[in-house]
Amino acid sequence: MSPIHRTERYHLVCRECPLERLYDVETDADAVHRDHVDETGHRVAVERIA
Repeated sequence: MSPIHRTERYHLVCRECPLERLYDVETDADAVHRDHVDETGHRVAVERIA
């Protein structure tokens, strides 16, 4: 029986504009989060999903 590989994904959503993306790497999601907040001042949420 082969092991089950779970891939974590990260859901990024801006609460003030249509920005919404999925990322496979947490550092990528964090970088876009930081850049978007710095550029716009918007509130952005990043959540880990299975």
